[in-house]
Amino acid sequence: MVGWLVMMKGIPAGDDEGVEMTPKSRTFFLVSWLWAVMWLLLTSGLSFAEQQEPAPYRGLLAALQSTERSTTFIPFTEFVKDPENTDHPACMDYLGKNPGLIEKIRDDLGCEEIQWQLQGIDYRLLYVPEDRPEIAGPFIAYSQAVINDLLARTGLDNPYHSIATHMEREGELTAGERVRAVIVQDLAREYNARYHFSGTTDKTISIGLSGQSSIDEVGSYSSYLHYDQASGDYRFSRDRLTIWKTGAANPYTVLMTPLEETLHIALRDDTEQAIRRSLKKRTTPVSMAETKAVVEEWLALEEAVAGGIVHHLAPEIIKARLPDLKGDLIQADLAIKAGYEKYRLLPNAIALLKEMGVASVVEHYRRSPEDLNKLLKNTPEERVDRPVEQR
Repeated sequence: MVGWLVMMKGIPAGDDEGVEMTPKSRTFFLVSWLWAVMWLLLTSGLSFAEQQEPAPYRGLLAALQSTERSTTFIPFTEFVKDPENTDHPACMDYLGKNPGLIEKIRDDLGCEEIQWQLQGIDYRLLYVPEDRPEIAGPFIAYSQAVINDLLARTGLDNPYHSIATHMEREGELTAGERVRAVIVQDLAREYNARYHFSGTTDKTISIGLSGQSSIDEVGSYSSYLHYDQASGDYRFSRDRLTIWKTGAANPYTVLMTPLEETLHIALRDDTEQAIRRSLKKRTTPVSMAETKAVVEEWLALEEAVAGGIVHHLAPEIIKARLPDLKGDLIQADLAIKAGYEKYRLLPNAIALLKEMGVASVVEHYRRSPEDLNKLLKNTPEERVDRPVEQR
């Protein structure tokens, strides 16, 4: 561009002592001007094309760190029975901190020694909508960008129907249906627990305890195991929704959630099949405790693979889009996870990914979670990248 401008400046504009403009020279001059104009238009068009609009999520990291969060929760589901009695420890903690209530129960029963029995707990989900303009739209755009990048690197299919900020009623995922991702500020459980107290007298007392407990998981996607006693077979059902929270002490935990949950969803069928194979190998009836142990074992593998892949790709996928993200936030997220049993295999997965690469680990998991589990539990010296057995 500069060369053309210099050349044009060198062309005489015509003065008394200048060279006479012959028809041939005038033709050359006109052609030169036409080429100059065409070059100006061409280079201008290229420069405009190269000037891309700033990504809509450039300010997302700062918004996650500085924007105030609402504490107004809205009911999302109706009350349903909780088969796992999740909030029972919270109820016991409440009774332990309120000895006056226990004394009143003793007085009403007319005895010192009392027994209690949990009759059941009902709960419903509450949420705080993500309606902050500086986060809602940018987080959706960010999620779409990083997920597309992840899918391109792993070769996995897109599992999503949509990514949005409006809630829809939950339900079981039907065959061929894609998952809906919903972004919220916060999640909580509201519960009603019923306890039955008795003692050495004929009297009995029933009390109800109600409360609200926070849901610490920033992202989640649930499967449910069903056992058919008649056929002796197991099947799984899954939620239609995966819910991602934008509220967390560490913004990196929020930013990595769309990637990790995508991997959980994409790998879940392989995890479920591994669980079914493990349970069906048992020659004796499997107790509830044994079933839970098998499920937790394979979910720990899935957690390790998903978390390890995200950690491995974070600099290329997340930091490339949000360069202000500090590395110590990534390490802080790992430190928190180290305190949870379900992430016990994560360090092994991170080491394995350094050796094998993302594509190879994903291929191993899709073809045989059992083989990858063996690789993951070996020491680095024993670990080898060998062909996996076909299912």
